[in-house]
Amino acid sequence: MRKIISLLALALLLSGSLIWGVTYFTSTPTWVYQVSFQGEPVGLVSSFEEYEQILEDVLQQAREQWDCDVSMNEEVRVVRVSSWDAAETNPTVVKANIADSATYTTTGWALVVDGETVVFVDSQETAEDLIQLVTAHYTSSETDFVSATIQEDVEIKQRPIQPELLMDKDSALSMLISGQEELSTYVVQRGDTLSGIARSYNTSIDRLRDANPNVDERAIQIGQVLNLETSSAILHVRTVEEEQATETIPRPVKYKPNPDMSVRAEQVLEEGSTGTREITYLVEKINGTEIKRTKQDSKVLREPQTRVILSGIGYWPNRPTGMFRFPLNQGRISSPFGPRGSGFHRGVDIATKRGTPIYAAASGTVTTRSYNSSYGYYVSIKHSGGYSTLYAHATSIADSVRVGGEVVRGQVIAWVGSTGNSTGSHLHWEVKRNGQLVNPLNFFE
Repeated sequence: MRKIISLLALALLLSGSLIWGVTYFTSTPTWVYQVSFQGEPVGLVSSFEEYEQILEDVLQQAREQWDCDVSMNEEVRVVRVSSWDAAETNPTVVKANIADSATYTTTGWALVVDGETVVFVDSQETAEDLIQLVTAHYTSSETDFVSATIQEDVEIKQRPIQPELLMDKDSALSMLISGQEELSTYVVQRGDTLSGIARSYNTSIDRLRDANPNVDERAIQIGQVLNLETSSAILHVRTVEEEQATETIPRPVKYKPNPDMSVRAEQVLEEGSTGTREITYLVEKINGTEIKRTKQDSKVLREPQTRVILSGIGYWPNRPTGMFRFPLNQGRISSPFGPRGSGFHRGVDIATKRGTPIYAAASGTVTTRSYNSSYGYYVSIKHSGGYSTLYAHATSIADSVRVGGEVVRGQVIAWVGSTGNSTGSHLHWEVKRNGQLVNPLNFFE
């Protein structure tokens, strides 16, 4: 009997073990979701809802970073799979793997200038505002503008782009207006002026002066190298504005020969006075730099009164023995007429301070009033007896000196300077007889 009970107990024990073993080995796995990025697994999540939330979080993070709506360029997929260990799911890892590798596309609005895309912004409205702001940058409510137009062909086009290419409005406006500063050089050619060079290279004459502080704009020479600081602005606005100005009318100067040969200085018979006039100009500018000015109207407010002067003989440094007076009343002979080094000096150089008056050596007719790279500002006068004189390197020429006009002996025709090929302020004076150079000092004791 005891044996039967023991066998029964053993049977029950074996039966329980068998049932437990079947239960253990036939447990069902857990269903999870495998996420793949461009076909490569990046981790497991516990539910489809969790997968959707991860994608939304990644996209929202990108939207906040770029401050615009974006779409992901890569393919992200999810499939349901079984797993024996639910602890393998990790949404944080999945999210990080997607965010680290994803790239994005957004819708941008391009400003296309002369067929070339130059700026991307976030909306058509922003693009349209930029065009108006560029024009407004060069116009002012205080000025009477006739017109303001952008010179380039500008289009606005919608295009898919990378969000990192989008520019904010302020940055885009700065690029369209200013671009980037470019430094270069320019070699002066025949006929160049500082203002003409500035216009040709879309810069202002003030910026050209600042880039070349040691250059006298009235004395630039052929072959001289100038520094250029130009702007690579993308858009150029042509404005036409009406400008009114009150200008001074210089008083005319009339010289009369003085019959009293003992008089050494000029005598003013009538002081005269300047006049004024109101002038209306049409001023054309490109990006604020004036390129053309046209007089539209002029109204004299006060007529000028003529200054009448009796000219003196004012000889210097020696008494004249011929028809000429000395062209200056002060100075020193710094270079005489004749051979000089390997060349020949065509006249005499009289060194004196800048701005010293230059006088006509004799009465005659003005044949030349001009500027060149050698003489700078200069005047030529034809006299009686086949004589002519030339006065060079002047800082400026008197308004009363006109080609074809008459001057009298002792009349102020210009002022001493150092223009053209010159070292230091001085007057270069030449005398010719029947076209042949003669020594100017031969006419003085």
